Amino acid sequence: MKDLFRNFLSTLSPPEKPLLSEAERLIAEIEEAKEKMEYAWSRLDDAAPEYVEITVLEILVLETQYSLLNRRYRLLQGIREESPQLQSHAFYKAFFPQTAEIPSSETPQLISPN
Repeated sequence: MKDLFRNFLSTLSPPEKPLLSEAERLIAEIEEAKEKMEYAWSRLDDAAPEYVEITVLEILVLETQYSLLNRRYRLLQGIREESPQLQSHAFYKAFFPQTAEIPSSETPQLISPN
């Protein structure tokens, strides 16, 4: 009787969607971020002067989200080289510095006017 009832309920419920892999989920998030970014850029053209700053900040946030998702996907796939898309990002170097400057051990000597 239980099996009959379970089979009946399974015919009424919608089929379960298969779970997405991490890579597929990241690709979907990257595409969503890209669409939002394109929409924000199109809104910038029509933004009133008092909303330009807010729109620019929104674009920077969306670009950052897109770049981080892209970087996470590339790391997941084992790709170590830098993406050319990331290097054009406004805050890329602030988040991922290429090389850290090593302070020199020499102290600069002051030259006296004598």
